[in-house]
Order: sequence, then C-alpha cells, then structure tokens
Amino acid sequence: MMIVDAKDNVAGRLASKVAKAIINGERVTVINSQDLVMVGNKKSILEKFTTRVDGAVKSNPHYGPKYDRIPSKIFRRMVRNMLPTKKRAKERIIKQLRVFNTTAKGIDSKEAIIFEEIKFNHRNNYIKLKDVALLLGGRW
Repeated sequence: MMIVDAKDNVAGRLASKVAKAIINGERVTVINSQDLVMVGNKKSILEKFTTRVDGAVKSNPHYGPKYDRIPSKIFRRMVRNMLPTKKRAKERIIKQLRVFNTTAKGIDSKEAIIFEEIKFNHRNNYIKLKDVALLLGGRW
C-alpha cells in the first residue's frame, strides 16, 4: 500500500503518477489533496471549472452533468480520466484509490511518500485546489 502526501504538488503530474501506480496494481492513498496546486492563470482555471459546474440541460436543469466541488473528488476525477477507457476495467481499477482532503484517522502521515520532483516552485501563476473548490461553492 502506498501513501502519498499531496501537499504543494502539481495536481496533473501527481494524478499521472498515481494513475500509473494504480494500473500496476498498487493500492494508493492520497492525503492532503486540498493543498494540491493547479498551475496557470487563475481566471482561466476558474472559468473552466465554472462552465463545467454550471452546465445543465435547458429542458430540465436537474438532469445533466454534475461535477463535484470537493477537492478530494476533483482529484479523484483527474486520476479516473487518466485510466484505460474500458468501463469495467476503469471501475475495477479506481477502487484501489482513496483520496482524503486532510490526513485521515488511522493513516500515519510519517510513512507518506513525498514526490520532490513534482513539487511546485511558487514562481508561476497558480491556484490551490482548495480555493477552486471554495469558489465553486464546495463545502466539506
């Protein structure tokens, strides 16, 4: 079982590493997912997420795409979209992933793996996943 500390990591790069580990058959637990960083212009990132969340079918707004507003579920969707496209295989593989916003009870954060090569250097424009979720109206 692999425990990954996601604090100050770039979201997409960590998602690809986690997806590769899950495909190889390893069980992965990600902690501190609310501290993930999305690199880019804040305005364009928020615009992308708000168009997804606000999209609804005009005939009946209760139908239609429903997107999560919680950082752990946003990251889980990122990883899920990097998995193979066969539906049954994807459903079986994604069960090996657990994602938590903070450190969870029963999980020792001292054993967590920290990927130093994908740490964010704070030189570029960025926004934390926690801030994206709060601006979308997420409560957790």
